[in-house]
Formats: sequence, structure tokens, C-alpha cells
Amino acid sequence: MQAVEHFITQFVPEHYDLFLDLSRETKTFSGKVTITGQAKTDRISLHQKDLEIASVEVAGQARPFTVDHENEALHVELAEAGQVELVIAFSGKITDNMTGIYPSYYTVDGVKKEVLSTQFESHFAREAFPCVDEPEAKATFDLALRFDQAEGELALSNMPEIDVDNRKETGIWKFATTPRMSSYLLVFVAGDLQGVTAKTKNGTLVGVYSTKAHPLSNLDFSLDIAVRSIEFYEDYYGVKYPIPQSLHIALPDFSAGAMENWGLVTYREVYLVVDENSTFASRQQVALVVAHELAHQWFGNLVTMKWWDDLWLNESFANMMEYVCVDAIEPTWNIFEDFQTGGVPAALKRDATDGVQSVHVEVKHPDEINTLFDGAIVYAKGSRLMHMLRRWLGDADFAKACMLTLKSTSTATPLVVTFGMPLVRHQDEMLQPSWILGWNNLAIQFSLSKLKMMS
Repeated sequence: MQAVEHFITQFVPEHYDLFLDLSRETKTFSGKVTITGQAKTDRISLHQKDLEIASVEVAGQARPFTVDHENEALHVELAEAGQVELVIAFSGKITDNMTGIYPSYYTVDGVKKEVLSTQFESHFAREAFPCVDEPEAKATFDLALRFDQAEGELALSNMPEIDVDNRKETGIWKFATTPRMSSYLLVFVAGDLQGVTAKTKNGTLVGVYSTKAHPLSNLDFSLDIAVRSIEFYEDYYGVKYPIPQSLHIALPDFSAGAMENWGLVTYREVYLVVDENSTFASRQQVALVVAHELAHQWFGNLVTMKWWDDLWLNESFANMMEYVCVDAIEPTWNIFEDFQTGGVPAALKRDATDGVQSVHVEVKHPDEINTLFDGAIVYAKGSRLMHMLRRWLGDADFAKACMLTLKSTSTATPLVVTFGMPLVRHQDEMLQPSWILGWNNLAIQFSLSKLKMMS
């Protein structure tokens, strides 16, 4: 597949002020987005997919634009390069393909209902609003939305709701400004929802939500795991959970297992809802998935890959850390016995196939991700390589490497790296780049008594 052009080379977004007006009845939405950023040329491109663009304005003046559906682009002619504020009006359709903005269907007491939700990873934010839909293009987001809300329904997003009194009058839900983050992490869910909440010892609000098709008590197990996982990661990484809330929601229709949207993680119901008949194995699986998604809140969300080539590292690291976390908070489960046996046969069998892909694969176009990222290689083999590195270093030094990587950034100036974990050289020994065919871009330097991180 031909390599796509990276639009961040033309325009660097800094902030999105986004309003969406959504209708479940007509399966349509309209919106307006104000994008502030730095134009590097007088002709810039944004991503859009299947959107109707009504207008593009700069400083109150209409600007010429071209919609390029073949390349999922919106090309805008500016008066000059430099700091710019674009105001774009648009509309689109809510589809059932479980990307972009989509409905989930369920039944309560024989009544069919639906909840609206989003799935923007890897490159589906462009289906909801014009943006630079690339992981490197981090920006802050102000989200406001209105939907055909029935009595008792609510909306959730990455950040806590603000301006509640105005919402009661207008029906417009507004949310606090996000930290700088990639477009694929923006999220909202709207519908007839219920939840249970608690707080961590450091004051982070943690909540687990579902539709009312489930008893509220079925959310208690996941809430307990989420609270203790966050507290574990804060201690392990030495970095406080970065934002005010950590909400988790089970969706009736969801294409992946779960998605690490910052502050509002979305799940298949089977990976979050636990009832009195759930087996011990299923409870362990729920705990692992919750711990996996929470590991991403630091590595993946706070520290982010530059391009999809390094998605393998994002997932391999979280796949290993979910076991580290669950082993710490539930030591009697001996969960690492499952880590050593569960994924290894699949990884070894797949890795023995002639011509099998490497762990690191060049991604020319994000459409390739679903076909290139083999779970037995990216998750199973990749996480075992990370585990070998952790065991070689020792857990204390590995945790210190994580802490130093995270502390080299902040939510104000987030680190975007080609490779989010440093390589290690011990005397003349080095983890071989040939193991993953591309493991050679390093994040930081520091010295410990036993090793030296090399740049």
C-alpha cells in the first residue's frame, strides 16, 4: 500500500473546540469545530471521512476548500502561513460499523434501546470531525454535545462535566479541557447509563458504568480492580494518575476487547461486567483487561508513539504490565503462571511459520493495522520480549526506567517518541534490534549501578 502523507507536516494543531449535535432517531449529526494551530504553509490539509463540509472560515472570512474523499482529506487555502484559527461547520451520518460515532443496541424489559458511543482508534476520529488524525498531532480538546436525550439519560467523556446549570437549561453537555492527547483518544458515550464510583487514595474519581440491562452490583468487582490497579501503577511508575477521573464503561456492541480512551475506557460487556455466576477464570480475565487498559493511561496516552509503526510496543508493554499489576494486587492468583503458558504456544507456533512478520512492522497507511498486527506476534511474542527485558534488568530497575521515561514529559509538553521505552546496554551486551527488526530509537539517557541506558 502506498504511504500516506502526514498532515502534521503542514499543520500542527494545538486546540480543538468541538460541538456535536447528535440524533439517534435520524442517525445523523452536525457540528462545528474551531481548530487553533500553526500552519506551516498557506495550503493545509485535515483528515475527514464521509463528512459534508458546509463552510471553512478564518477570522470570520470564508476560505476556499476542497473535499478529497478518495484521500480522506479536506484541503484549505489560507491567506498565509502562521498561527491560525479555523472554524469548520460539518455534518455526517451515524453508522453501525462500530467506528467513528456509532450506536449500541440492547433491550431492557422488552424495550429496545440504544446508546451512542465512539471508537476513534486507529484513525476514525476523522469520521466524527475534521482533524489531524495522527498520533503525533497531540492537542487539547474542549468537547460539548447535545443528543436526543430522554429523561434520566446522561453523557460521559474523557473529562468531568462542567457548566451543569447551563446543561439543565439547554441540553448541551460540556466537559473540561483535556490534557494534550492524540485524536484517537477522544471519546464520549451518551444514553441511559448507570454506574458505581469510588476514589483512589490520591483522590482520583473511579467509576464503572453500564446500560441498565445489568444489575448495578455486577459492576462492583471491576470497580475494585480499577481502584487498586491505579494505586499500583502510581506506586510502580512513580507518577500520579494524570487526569481527574478514570471511568470505565461496558458497551453492548464493541469491536475490540477494550479501548484505552484517556479518562473513559470502553469495553465489551464480557470484559467488565461480573455477576454471581462468573467463573474464577472470567474474573481473572476481567482483571487483566482492566489492568491492561489502565497501563495505557501512562504508556500510550501520556507517552505516545509517533506513528503506528510502534503500536506493537504500546500493546506489548501493556500486555506484560497487566500481569505485573494483577500479580501485585492479587498475589494468591499466581497469574504469571498463566502468562508463561497462555500466550507462549501461540507465539512459538506463529513465529515458526516461514515468512512470518516481525514484531515491528512498517505501517505505510493506518488501514493496514488490522491486517499487519498479528496478536500472536504483537501481543504474545512482543510482551514476552518485554518480560525478558524486565527480568534481565530486575523489576526495580525496570520500574525506574518507566518512571524516568514518564517524568521526562508532562501533560503540558507530552513526549511523543518513535520508541517509548529505552534500550539497555549492560557492559558490551545489548538487546538485539534484530529481535524486533526496528528496536533502535531510544528515548532517554541515565545511569544506574548495573546498567546504562544508551541514546
